[in-house]
Amino acid sequence: MQSLKQYQQLITEQVNQTMRKAGFWAALLGFLCATLLLGIVYSGLMQHMEIPAYWALFCGLYSLVLYGMARTGRLKGILQYIIYLPFVSLPGIVLLLSHLYLPAGSATYLNGPPIYLYFFVIFMSGFFFSRLLSILAGLLAGAQYFIFYLLASDHIATITAADELVQQDLTSPEIYFFRALMIVAAGPITAVLSENSKKLMLKMLNEQEEKSAIDRLFGQFVSNEVKNKIISEKRDLIGNRKQVVVLFSDIRSFSTFSEGKDPEAIVGQLNEYFDRMVECVVNEGGTVDKFIGDAIMVVFGGLLELERPCDNALRAALNMRAQLNQLNAEWRTRGLPVFEAGIGLHFGEVLEGTIGSKDRKEFTVIGDTVNTAARLEGVTKEYQRSIVLSDSVYAGLSSDLQARCESLGETRVKGKQTAVRIYGAAA
Repeated sequence: MQSLKQYQQLITEQVNQTMRKAGFWAALLGFLCATLLLGIVYSGLMQHMEIPAYWALFCGLYSLVLYGMARTGRLKGILQYIIYLPFVSLPGIVLLLSHLYLPAGSATYLNGPPIYLYFFVIFMSGFFFSRLLSILAGLLAGAQYFIFYLLASDHIATITAADELVQQDLTSPEIYFFRALMIVAAGPITAVLSENSKKLMLKMLNEQEEKSAIDRLFGQFVSNEVKNKIISEKRDLIGNRKQVVVLFSDIRSFSTFSEGKDPEAIVGQLNEYFDRMVECVVNEGGTVDKFIGDAIMVVFGGLLELERPCDNALRAALNMRAQLNQLNAEWRTRGLPVFEAGIGLHFGEVLEGTIGSKDRKEFTVIGDTVNTAARLEGVTKEYQRSIVLSDSVYAGLSSDLQARCESLGETRVKGKQTAVRIYGAAA
């Protein structure tokens, strides 16, 4: 599955892009805080703020490392864990320094702003889209917080407050345990959020791959409305029975026309013809099923539901004939040979779906309706009509279009035992 490789590549790109921005702003914040704290200390506004100042400076420097790794696209695989888990421990550094150098130890900052940073770095881990990394970040941060509480428990026990609830909040071991537990819980919560984001990204990739597959399946001559309908409805396209109009159009005596001519010139003129014919089809909501040499097979209804498929099909046929007349006039002025084409229309039930091998499939319709439409195209020359339609199409036409049709009686087409009543349409 190609999308899996694309998916992993997209995840890596998103991780590095996000961490590049996050690392830059985190570094800027760290340096700004360090500068501000040192300025406060040296101005005499506050005392004993050196440790937070140097800690903020260190955080800024480490964030700069994170930024550099992300900028070069190296945050992937095991390096994500090696680089980011120490980043999660940044709040623990200030607690460790205070434990080593301050009179009250880590109790000094155990309820201060550095602790809130634990939640920030845990939630940031979600941008790696790694469930394990987020869970490990929560466990590491929660364990650090509770360990530093244990180291500071003697000092914490000496804290007094006039309010009993405040006293309990500042000194109770259970409170610190629950805080550590909340920090740990932030990891799985972040993991769930990042997993959902991954699923959303994978869904988007699958939809893009599905759209590309549909583009390949239908070719460049199918309207965007048809392709978008398939994508939006997510329908099973195998074995649906539908009532549709099938249109067959074929250039008469094309083999004789192409004999002895330059292949490039033939293809160029044929493509010009196809462009005009397909435009007529798409404008009436038809779906080009396939090109069979110089023939075109079109379906009205089924995949793209139409209120009056018979009307749409006949209007498309009439427009195709008008466009061919215009093309022939243009070709004559350019000294090119002209085309004559016959169009057959039949309405009935088909089986709509994908057929083919596991590596190459084609969306098409099959059934007696298709065969009859092809046979009706074949009788256009016999009846000297450019458009021949069956009585099932005629019955589905609006009155103004029926008025443009003339009964040609009944005919027996190859492959059918019963006669088919047919009509000719005036172009």
